[in-house]
Amino acid sequence: MTHRSIPARYAPTHQAHARMRGFSLVELMVGMAVGLVLIASLSLLFAHTSRSGNELEKSIRQIENGRYAVELLHEDLMLAGFYGEVPADALTMSSPSPCATSATALGWDASIPNAPKAPLPVVGLTDSEASALACLPNRLPGTRAIAVHRLDTDIVAPASISTTDVVYVQTSRCISDPVTSPFVASPDPSALILKEKNCTTLSSARKYVSRIYYIASCNECGVDTVPTLKMAELRGSAMTVVPLAEGIESMVLEYGFDTTDPLDPDPATNASKGLPEVFLTGLSGAVGARDNDWANVVAMRIHLLSRTTERSNGYDDAGKTYALGPISINGDTSGFKRRVYTSTVRIINVAGRRESPPPAPTASS
Repeated sequence: MTHRSIPARYAPTHQAHARMRGFSLVELMVGMAVGLVLIASLSLLFAHTSRSGNELEKSIRQIENGRYAVELLHEDLMLAGFYGEVPADALTMSSPSPCATSATALGWDASIPNAPKAPLPVVGLTDSEASALACLPNRLPGTRAIAVHRLDTDIVAPASISTTDVVYVQTSRCISDPVTSPFVASPDPSALILKEKNCTTLSSARKYVSRIYYIASCNECGVDTVPTLKMAELRGSAMTVVPLAEGIESMVLEYGFDTTDPLDPDPATNASKGLPEVFLTGLSGAVGARDNDWANVVAMRIHLLSRTTERSNGYDDAGKTYALGPISINGDTSGFKRRVYTSTVRIINVAGRRESPPPAPTASS
């Protein structure tokens, strides 16, 4: 038997064996270590990105809640004292209980000849005054509140009113209607009998709006402890509480009083009526002073302190001071991020009636 030799070029060599061998243990361990470092770096990057995203979302919600709260207060306060067609020049202001619900206790009274009564447009409530009101459940202790009164901007035909527990105000435009009753305020549609200029058609009516804005210690009470701006609103024959904006933990209001006597403006400065001369956080307490009467509030400054609804790990604002107008609030170590919002609003339905035209220019000699 003959044996054929394998050509040298096909014979396995040491170099070929070396090329075909796998990873050594050291190489495998180094590769795994590098892979673990990369995975750990990626995991850390993902964790940081996720945490940054969560913090950004908290801040966005906080900003939206703060701006929304300021906008709500601004718009409603601007309309305070809007009494539609009710003859404002003859009105005297009454001060009903902010929680009043019955028609006879809301402050409307047209029975007094030449001196009909309507509720004050705005009434500030101190901490103790707000604490005494049963219609403000879960109010955050130490905070103030404000009551706002006006009529709805929408008109309603008396024939379309079906409920008997909502107070509507109707104004007379007919010269044959009783002079002693320029308006009617009643929850009974059959009592709305005043007429338009043609003295035939019933005059339209407006729903009475009574609201109290306050800070509650919870949004969904019994579930969370997030401070929330809430509104107690007269709906039907009860005050209904509505949450408005989460995270609002403090509200400071400055009231701008028009201290100029409307019958005797300062001739030296030609001070026009309808402008606030002084801003206070409440009544001055001086008997007989114009800044001791809520009827003379013509503007307001709104200061809100908003916080995130969730804590941020490691966040500490104990060294910060938040200025809410004349009042300062210190930060703490609770882990909540805070922000201050401020707005100034003119109560146009009060201030506008007090405006006086600028003095006529004198002819030069």
